[in-house]
Amino acid sequence: MKRRTLANVNWRKYLSTKNIVLNQYLYNYGDELLLNMLDTLKLALSSKSKSIVLIEFQNTEIVSVVQREDYVEALQKLLILCERMEKYEICAKIVSVQNGVRLTKIISAKPKRKQLNLT
Repeated sequence: MKRRTLANVNWRKYLSTKNIVLNQYLYNYGDELLLNMLDTLKLALSSKSKSIVLIEFQNTEIVSVVQREDYVEALQKLLILCERMEKYEICAKIVSVQNGVRLTKIISAKPKRKQLNLT
């Protein structure tokens, strides 16, 4: 099967509070899209994927890809956008995911104790 070539656009401009037209659309109709972005980022964080398609534009060959090193930044930008639009239920879900990421980092960063051999 032949792979199709997709154009990649920067995801940051779609999670920006400066894009007034897009923000108005998201405010009125975007809860499902915002929740889908959150679910996609949450799945990517848990599966440790190298990259994910955050947005795929319908009827086009255009996607918006987020790299692994940008997952936490994308979550933060999504939180800021949802706060600005007063989508507090979605904000709570984002904060829950962020707390899970922080907890995972803390747990994985703890040094393992050496066991003393007392025999």
